[in-house]
Amino acid sequence: MSRLTKAAFAAAALSGALALTVTAAAAVSSSQSGTQTSVQSYTGESSPWTAQTVGAWGNIPTAVVNVTVPSGTTRFIDARFTAESVCAGDASAWCSVRIVVTNSAGTTTELQPVTSTDYRFDSPGGAEEAHALERFSAPLGPGTYTVRVQALRITGISQFILDDYAFVVGLVEP
Repeated sequence: MSRLTKAAFAAAALSGALALTVTAAAAVSSSQSGTQTSVQSYTGESSPWTAQTVGAWGNIPTAVVNVTVPSGTTRFIDARFTAESVCAGDASAWCSVRIVVTNSAGTTTELQPVTSTDYRFDSPGGAEEAHALERFSAPLGPGTYTVRVQALRITGISQFILDDYAFVVGLVEP
C-alpha cells in the first residue's frame, strides 16, 4: 500500500470515528433504577383495534391502567406494551405508539425515552408481526395516575391495526 493510499485510508477512518462521536454526543440519555413494588397491573385484548385518525394520537381503548402512588412516597412507572401489528401504506411512512401518564390535574406526559412520532412501532410491508415497547416515568409524587397507550398513523399510512395485545404497568420504588 502506498503512503498516499495509507494516508487516505487513515483520513477516512478518522472521519468515520468523528461522525460516530458527533452522533453519540447528540443522543439524549435517560435512566431510572429502583426496586419493583408489589403493585403491578395487567390488561389485554384479543379483539383487533384500528387507528382511525391520521396525524393525531388516539387512545387504545382497553390499554389503560390506573395506579396510585401512596402518600409520603415517590414511585416511577415501568410500562410495557406488546401487540400483533399490521401497518399498511407508503413505504416511507410508519405506524407509531407511545405510552403516556396523566395526573389528576389532567396533565399528560410521554414516558421516557420521549420520542414523539420518531418511534417506529411498525412499518408497511408484510403480514401481522409481534412488536413491543417499554417505557418509564420520572419519579412521581403521591396521587392517582392514568397510564395509557396511544397509537398514531403517520401521513401515508392507510391502515394500522393492533391485535392480541398486552399492557403491563408496574410501580417501582426509587
